[in-house]
This record gives sequence, structure tokens and C-alpha cells, in this order.
Amino acid sequence: MWLSLNYDLLKNWKAVILTSAVVVSIYQVLVYFHPENLGWTESEYFSWSNLFRFVFIDQMLIECITVAIIFFLIRKYAQFRSLNQIKLQPREILLYELKFLPVLLLAFFVFAPFTLTVRFLYHTLPDPDWSEYFDEYFYSTQLYIVYLFPSLLFGYGILNVNLIIQYNQQLNETKSTLIKEKNRKKKERLWATDDFGEVFLDVERIRWIVREDRKTFAITGSEKYRLKENISQLEEKLDAELFLRINRSTIVNLEWVLNYSFWENDKYILRMKDKSQTEFVMSRERLNKIKERLLNLSEKET
Repeated sequence: MWLSLNYDLLKNWKAVILTSAVVVSIYQVLVYFHPENLGWTESEYFSWSNLFRFVFIDQMLIECITVAIIFFLIRKYAQFRSLNQIKLQPREILLYELKFLPVLLLAFFVFAPFTLTVRFLYHTLPDPDWSEYFDEYFYSTQLYIVYLFPSLLFGYGILNVNLIIQYNQQLNETKSTLIKEKNRKKKERLWATDDFGEVFLDVERIRWIVREDRKTFAITGSEKYRLKENISQLEEKLDAELFLRINRSTIVNLEWVLNYSFWENDKYILRMKDKSQTEFVMSRERLNKIKERLLNLSEKET
């Protein structure tokens, strides 16, 4: 099974904040609950206000810059490498994630000037000492090592979350398609009435459905059948890929649409393929929907 991927989640600011909060929390727990650091609450510098400022401003808020840049790099890297499909097998998933290792290993050199400069200014304003900046906040092997673990967590965390979300979406879409197809097959016929009594009307014979004098009729050519359901009920029941409601009183079979043209006041004329080229009036909004559905139909035929 192949999974189609997009990286829209990595554009979401909520994902940036949530990822920053989760990874920073994990990192702080690992550091401050390490046996060597269990006495940090007894330090003379400890206070709950200092802890709040450190965790939520110095760490989570500022690291949102890091996360946003890493997400940006992942999106651009995926676009450059055309990583928009993956085969759902353990080996293929592992290879997919390994392909992102270079960008995550090098991300520090992109985000460091931004993240560390903001942190430096936060610590030193209003009297920043720039010599201290180049000694402690500029590129260094120590800083790279400090940021390597969080960078990998940021990157691989969002990649795996994105995979799970995309998989669930595709699974739900597949289920929805199967359900629609099953329901469509169940509704290939409608109860109708002609001059002789009640009949089963094959849906594929219907060219359009109209509401006239508070009654609903299906037109199949020269025949006209009265239906029990109203327009809204039929709109729900019929295959949405084939039948489209173009105004309050008309549903058309898209396979019988001939053409359309502008009329007046943002209204359009829709013509059918019958001998008299029956015309209906519709809005621009409905026209856009017809264009989309007709394109889908042509793609399926090809």
C-alpha cells in the first residue's frame, strides 16, 4: 500500500508550539530529574517565578523559532527530494526517515543564528556584551552537541506524527469511498410513477430532475416520471459525482451536460444534450462546482 504525503502540518503554528512544548518538556525532565541534578530545587537561585520564566520563555517560546525553522527545512528538503509518496512497509518507512537525517544534522547551522541571538538578547538586554555573544552563543561544537538531540526529536517527532495523520486520513477517505460506492450501487433505482402506475426507474436513464408545481419529475428523454422524494432528498441520495444540483429546483446528470455560457447578473446558462438543448439558469458558484465535477468525470474516462 502506498501513502501519498503532504507536509501541510508543518506549516501550522499550533504544531510548532505543541512540538516545542513536548520536546522541551521531555528534555527538561531528562536533565533535571537526572540523579546528579535532583538538588536543583534547593539552589539559592531557585524560585517558581524563575522556573516559569526559564521553561516557558527561555525554553519553549524561544525554541519555537528553532522548531519553525526545522519544519521549514524539512518541507523544502521534501520538496527538493520529491518525498511525496511512501510504501507502507517497515523497511521503506525506515529508509524514508533516514533520508531526512542530513537535513536534521545540518539544521543547527541554519537556526542557531536566529534562536541563539534571540536568547542572548533576552538574557543581556538592555546592555548586551557582544564579546559574550561570540564566546557563548555563537557556533561551537558544544552548542551543536547540546542541540543535536532536541533537533532529532523535533524533526523525527513531526515526521512520524505527520505519517500517522496522513495514514488515518487516507484510510478514512478509502472507507468513505467504499461506503459511497456501496450506497451508490444500492440506489441505482428509484421508485417512480408514470401514466400506468409505479415503476422502478434506473438512475442511469435520468437526464435531469426538476421541481414543478410542488411535484418532482425525472426526465429520461421523451418520458417523464414523477418521483416520491423532493429535490433535497434526491440530492442526498444520488451519486454526487454524477448528479449535481444547479439551482433550487433542478438536478442534472453531468453526462448529459452539453455546454454553458454567461447570461447576465453573474448568472449562467447550462445546456443539455437533448434534441431541443434544454436550458437551465445557474449561479457562478454552481458553475464552479460543475467544472470541478466534469473534470473528475473526464479523468475517470481516460
